[in-house]
Amino acid sequence: MNKDSGDNAFFYGTLMYPKIIKRVLNNTGNHLSVCPAILLDYTRHQVKHADYPGVIPYSQTRRLLDRELPESERCVRGSLVYGLTKEDFSVLDIFEGGVRPLELIPILLT
Repeated sequence: MNKDSGDNAFFYGTLMYPKIIKRVLNNTGNHLSVCPAILLDYTRHQVKHADYPGVIPYSQTRRLLDRELPESERCVRGSLVYGLTKEDFSVLDIFEGGVRPLELIPILLT
């Protein structure tokens, strides 16, 4: 993800909903495109002592739970948002509390 030129991001919590991301960004979002997407081989979990979810690789989930999950539970549904600007990322960093790591991860568009 390149925050300097604007880019794309996958959202799996409240920001996966276009109306909410537009409200958070405090603009019309006309420069954005949103489509459903799936993050394969990751699982979503509630973060301890927090009001938001987090995702971890399925391999970590398997070790933590000490069991296999059905294939249908080894993915995270969300939205891919195209066209985010540097300013959008700055606002999102504030909204997310600066805890959002940026990683390049392949996703499946649905």
